[in-house]
Amino acid sequence: MADTLSPLRCPICRFSSLSEQGGQAHCAACGSTFAEVNAIPLLVRDPAAHEVALERARQVNPLWYEAEQPAEEASPWRHHIRKRRRYLQEALARELSQRSWTKAPIGLDLGCGDGNHLSFLSAYVDRLYGSDYNMVRLARAQRLAPHARLFLADILDYPAEDAAFDLVFFHHVIEHIRDDRAALATVRRILKPGGLLVLGTPNEGSWWWQLAYKRAPQALATTDHVQFYTAETLTAKMRDAGLRVTEVHYMGWGPPDFQLDGRWRQYKLVDDLFEWVGRIVLRRQASSLYVLATV
Repeated sequence: MADTLSPLRCPICRFSSLSEQGGQAHCAACGSTFAEVNAIPLLVRDPAAHEVALERARQVNPLWYEAEQPAEEASPWRHHIRKRRRYLQEALARELSQRSWTKAPIGLDLGCGDGNHLSFLSAYVDRLYGSDYNMVRLARAQRLAPHARLFLADILDYPAEDAAFDLVFFHHVIEHIRDDRAALATVRRILKPGGLLVLGTPNEGSWWWQLAYKRAPQALATTDHVQFYTAETLTAKMRDAGLRVTEVHYMGWGPPDFQLDGRWRQYKLVDDLFEWVGRIVLRRQASSLYVLATV
């Protein structure tokens, strides 16, 4: 099993020398050991402190840290989610073709959550890894995607070699990270030259969705989002991190009211109508924003 840890590194000494021994990840360079829970290594400097910080976050918003992320068909935004997945599949197929790859040799779902994307990503990645900072979610991801190599990690102190991955899939994670510049620096560090970053995030910095927050200030008080991007603010930070943006894609339109948005867009005809009108009239006010980038 030692070779399955080959792109990862010790979070203590940062040498790329991790192997698995007796249900633990072991660093040959400094002698540190890291527990594994159901074969998921806990690759953080201080697991106890990590759990304390996570428990503190759970007290603020327990649903986000415990509740299961709904499957595509169970979501009121299922038609929009299906369109997002189709875009991602088309973009991945196109980008792989441009690189003359049948599959990306090694890829990472960075912040994989419950693992809802790992199944479709396996069609585009030969060796697929997934990390999250929440073991509750990693346990669910393991059940959904036993083929993926999962590990617990902190994006801001990431246990992976430089230039480790050909593909980094960073989907609806960065809006939860206060130090987003450090997160993007991590992505830049672990992405191979010529590799592909696929970043998805809500387009909540746009005036249309800021209006939705003004109409429902309680949503702003309870959201776990700490970043509210537009394409301009996000791509500027990406470029500052040394990433070269190659594509910006808007998708998903709805009323600037969070309750009505979920209620109305559960119907395919309505979601399709908003999509058609939004692309013509309010292109930059979409609900979802995708950015492709490379190094």
